[in-house]
Amino acid sequence: MTRLECSAWPLAGGSASVFALAVVLDRLPWQVAFGAVTLAVAAWAWPSPPVAGAGVGAVAWLCVTGFDVHHFGDIEITGSGDAARAAVLVFAGVLVASVRVLAEAYGRRRRTDPLWVQFHATAPKPEDVPATGLEEAAPRTSDRGTE
Repeated sequence: MTRLECSAWPLAGGSASVFALAVVLDRLPWQVAFGAVTLAVAAWAWPSPPVAGAGVGAVAWLCVTGFDVHHFGDIEITGSGDAARAAVLVFAGVLVASVRVLAEAYGRRRRTDPLWVQFHATAPKPEDVPATGLEEAAPRTSDRGTE
């Protein structure tokens, strides 16, 4: 699959999930809703590429800001608090997705040919190298030498 195809379902599911959590938890203090939404971002970012994790984090920030911090869906950027919430949510999505990508890369070790590894691990001894018979041959001289 291409990067966009891998991003579609986690981005759509994560966006719907954080929207639903933000709307349902709007009666609680915004810190509780923020914690629940952060966990949802992490859960939906796990199966996605890092760019989709960042997207889910950005949508989560919009939902938390609109429904939990400033009620009634108003998205108001009031200062450093909003920037910190945005940074935490986007960073959580990118971090979790990146950890999964690195874990998969570490898990997929390259297969190497054991003979190649053995050959390059130790230098061959001169007595182990088969003789071709060319080493003892005298160097050729031209018959047209001096006349």
